[in-house]
Amino acid sequence: MSKRPLCAAAVFWAVLLYLLGGAGIKYFTYAPPELPSGAFAGKAAVTGEVYRADVHTRSTSLYLRKANLILNSKKYPIDGIKATVTTEHMKETAKPGSEVLLQGELQEIPLPSNPGQFHERAYYYPRKIKWYQKVSYIQVIQPEKNRFLCLQEKIKQKLQNGIYHVMTKEQAGIMEAMLLGEKAQIDTEQQFLFQLMGCSHILSVSGTHLSVIGGVFFWLLRKLRIPYKAAGGITVAAMFFYGSLTGNGAAVLRAVVMFAVSMGAFWVRRTYDFLSAMALASMLLLAESPLYLYDSSFLLSFGAILGLGAVYPVLFPGKKAGRRRESRAEKLYHGILAGIQSGISVWLVLLPVTMYFFYEIPLWGIFMNLLILPTAGILLASGILGCVLGVWFPVLGKIAAFPAAGILELYLQTGKITAGLPGALWITGQPKLWKCALYYVLLVLVLWLRKRGLHFSLLLAGAMTVLLVRLPQNAVEVTFLDVGQGDCACIQTGIRSGYLVDGGSSSVSGVGKYRILPFLKASGISRIKGVFVSHMDADHINGIQELLETIAKGETMVRVERLFLSACRETEEQRLELEKLGKAAGCEIIYAEKGTKLQEDKMEMDCLSPSGENWEEWESNEASQVWKFQKEKFVLLFTGDTQERGEESLFKETGNCQVLKVAHHGSKNSTPEVFLQEVQPEIAIISCGAGNRYGHPHKELVERLKRYTGKIYNTAECGAVRLQVKKEKIKISCYRTGDS
Repeated sequence: MSKRPLCAAAVFWAVLLYLLGGAGIKYFTYAPPELPSGAFAGKAAVTGEVYRADVHTRSTSLYLRKANLILNSKKYPIDGIKATVTTEHMKETAKPGSEVLLQGELQEIPLPSNPGQFHERAYYYPRKIKWYQKVSYIQVIQPEKNRFLCLQEKIKQKLQNGIYHVMTKEQAGIMEAMLLGEKAQIDTEQQFLFQLMGCSHILSVSGTHLSVIGGVFFWLLRKLRIPYKAAGGITVAAMFFYGSLTGNGAAVLRAVVMFAVSMGAFWVRRTYDFLSAMALASMLLLAESPLYLYDSSFLLSFGAILGLGAVYPVLFPGKKAGRRRESRAEKLYHGILAGIQSGISVWLVLLPVTMYFFYEIPLWGIFMNLLILPTAGILLASGILGCVLGVWFPVLGKIAAFPAAGILELYLQTGKITAGLPGALWITGQPKLWKCALYYVLLVLVLWLRKRGLHFSLLLAGAMTVLLVRLPQNAVEVTFLDVGQGDCACIQTGIRSGYLVDGGSSSVSGVGKYRILPFLKASGISRIKGVFVSHMDADHINGIQELLETIAKGETMVRVERLFLSACRETEEQRLELEKLGKAAGCEIIYAEKGTKLQEDKMEMDCLSPSGENWEEWESNEASQVWKFQKEKFVLLFTGDTQERGEESLFKETGNCQVLKVAHHGSKNSTPEVFLQEVQPEIAIISCGAGNRYGHPHKELVERLKRYTGKIYNTAECGAVRLQVKKEKIKISCYRTGDS
């Protein structure tokens, strides 16, 4: 560090920002933004300058800067806005560079309410976006207020057209993401294949892209006999322009700054130091937006550079070059070896970051990157040339893009092969922060020992063990997820397995993809031994449907073994559809009714309902499955949406329970007094959505519960509610509000 003062300064700067955030200073935290005095979040009129527009099938997302809230005919500056305009309300086309007036619901960006759920503030706050707005009216005030952004947009559209002129739609979607930062045309399967190969970064405009593009552009300028300094200056300016055009991501800004430093070092005749340039780039980015410190793209980009610049030279010191010229075979061997070594170095640095943010690691990624790294430069150069020529000369563009098209197809086929390999994507779960910190401490010790020629392999193995090994807990763990207006609970029975009870929502779209599946991955659960489906209403099954569809398409390594259904005449069509999805996902289908039992170790699931005469003809809610979960003396009752006849059949069947999952989201028409007298719950859990249109939980129901227990937890208020039962003690933790 003494030889690199900028590196020491960067570390100090990062620690200072972390401490300021820990001290609760709002600018350095995810605290919600403030509005002018007298203004409230809700229906509002705002003006602002559009700097990005993402067009989707049913809506358009507009990103506004220089935003102003209009209050009593006056304008008050507010933070950046991501506005969503549905197609029916998009009466005028708003493009980057235009000034717009928007009217609609202004909302704070929410915090996550479940483990594993995407942290929206952590993504948008570093990028200066602190508000959402659902737009009901839009007016373009000035179509070309910012000429620079308008020019960028026109160039971007021409380049997009060029890409689609020279490639197939499938290939063009990938190339559009790689060159222009637009991912709307990449399907989920393609993204998953690149993830399996450990090279998802290639689908974003990254430092690698900028290095290749900058290098090619600089080489062309030199070929045109432009002086070295002038060519460098023009290249730096072009890279800044290109970075702005593609969205100025953390990796892009890092690459631009480092390239500019390398050019500056040449101009002033100083030695260019790789790590010092990286340190300067990190300080500039964090000074401009301190919350980048917690951003995954920032950490991955700078972590990769740290692996190449700090870990690789220490773990794999190169031999001094001899006089003998190497043969082609030797050069190939040393090139492959260097690729593996650099991949290992980067992987060692990024492993905790990858696990913490994505909960899974591609085991074959290092080896697959041997294919990616040597061909990425050819792919980008060919793609760029084909894209530019395709704007004016489509035939020449197709010829120029032919190598890129071939390489992309090779990538996709390799990804499909990788998907068939054992352990292609290992679901690790989200490690605790202390584990990540201890891992890095041990990694630094490994480097220190290696520099002194001492043995380090055991210490490195210890670091990996700390991070990757998850010890079994001798405790019952049940989590009631916040899925909005719906139901979903997970019973974790092992370090990598568990059961689901329901999984759906009527208020949260994509609940399976964005809440249930991320929770399973973050918890390290890759094996669902069974899914108990209480009944076929959408708010109990649509997330399960999404999960099964994802498994059937091979887009996740999570597996579901059994599906427990009940045959209710009213919802026969939905049941048959879910059964079909289950079979496609490789599930065993089991039909459950009173008397169905499941035992595993000391755990037992006992189905108490549906039962009785002609229960198949009952209304869907009445025929809900009711399951009694028991492990030793701990008893938990899952009641679905049962009511009326379904509850009457339970009055003498249940016995006391420690925890009651309250039926029907807290409806006053369920969980009657006579039922509560029978079960005598110590703890009641209500699953419902905030501000739902039904008014759940109903006041009458809450008053009934309070006569039997003072411990009532509502997912709308608490977020996910987790129960940990050990030695007859129940620990309850609420994800949104903390432990209780």
